[in-house]
Amino acid sequence: MLTCEILRGLSQRVSRVADPRASCYEPAPVSRCVLALAMIAGCQGKSEPDPPRPPPPAIEARANGTTIAHIVDGHPCRADVGGEELMIGTMPLVAQVGNHRWSGDDIDDGTTLRKDGVAIVRLRDLADASVEVFDPHGVAILRVSADGSVADSHGEIVRRVEATPAALKIGDSVVTGTSDLALGVLVTAPELIPEVRALAACRRLFAREQAARK
Repeated sequence: MLTCEILRGLSQRVSRVADPRASCYEPAPVSRCVLALAMIAGCQGKSEPDPPRPPPPAIEARANGTTIAHIVDGHPCRADVGGEELMIGTMPLVAQVGNHRWSGDDIDDGTTLRKDGVAIVRLRDLADASVEVFDPHGVAILRVSADGSVADSHGEIVRRVEATPAALKIGDSVVTGTSDLALGVLVTAPELIPEVRALAACRRLFAREQAARK
């Protein structure tokens, strides 16, 4: 490089100071090591930028060729469910949908999801990785068992999760990006409105993240 050649020429002449008889000032000697380091620093190429980070994994549910849910875990958790796009805070659980504020209150017996302060549903996780959803009066809306069976409010099995290495099949829906049976049911459940499905999914993802840190 031209710049490097110039620097090398300068380094060869640096010890040739002006005639002391023509000047009252004699420059201090310059260390050749310092010059060498300066040349190396100037001639080295710039370091390559870090490669872009891969996008965070997404959970996607499709039915009849149409995407019905797309969840991206994170802080905030991003959810597009049933045409509703939500940015969901996870600590505390909160989201703004238009003029309405959704929130989640943790209690001893689960989490109550509220819309503008009014209770909509209560979610309860069980030790065997199953989950139950109740209405504000405590009546069961659905229950997802550990074996992937889904029961309605009467306790009758209405569908089952078929798990494969690549996806979860739940009725007409196919869920990719997770092996969590209950999570797959929550994001596809027709018994739940889109906002509840989104909040329930992000809540479950955050709970699993917290459990993994312990």
